[in-house]
Amino acid sequence: MYFCNVKPAIMDFKQRYISLFLDIKYLILEPKKFWHHRKPDTLPANAVTQVFLPLVVPVGLAVFLGEVINRPEILWSFAVFKGIREMVSYSLQLLVAVPVLAVLLKNFGGTPNRKTVTVVLVYTLVPFLLVSLITGIFHALYIVSIAGLYGFYLFALGALDILEIPTENQSRYVILAILLMILIFGLVNILCWRLFHAFFPYGA
Repeated sequence: MYFCNVKPAIMDFKQRYISLFLDIKYLILEPKKFWHHRKPDTLPANAVTQVFLPLVVPVGLAVFLGEVINRPEILWSFAVFKGIREMVSYSLQLLVAVPVLAVLLKNFGGTPNRKTVTVVLVYTLVPFLLVSLITGIFHALYIVSIAGLYGFYLFALGALDILEIPTENQSRYVILAILLMILIFGLVNILCWRLFHAFFPYGA
């Protein structure tokens, strides 16, 4: 009976990633259409579990494999914790940014719907996660990290289409929100690196 349930579970897992891949492809290649067609009833029920986690976990694994592949001497604990650090960093960035941008949205006269803000932020992080997936394994391709900035363009489009911002405040909200995200992402990343250095001062 157990083995009968394994195959449907595998097929469901595969289908979820195929659907996610197509969703991301549409987001990256046609962002304006992607956001324009996003209505409240077509938003992911839970963007964190449906989009964010299926990407951030592979990113952690990619960073782990990158350490195993690229280091002449493998320090397993270092590789494992570096992968965990990457996942924790992205998770904290999302966790901190959502309430901050929701409050900012309220201050600009919008509706501080955290679910909607979470959806926009999750898709904003997609380019950053994809870049980390590549550079995590192939360290020499660190230059492609700049492509992650495309996420801020996705945020601007998503915020204007999905978030309920009064027309007169839209530009100011988007600019200030992006500046706050840069600050939050940077501070969280620095904090996570410092904690990582505290555990592995000889290898980080």
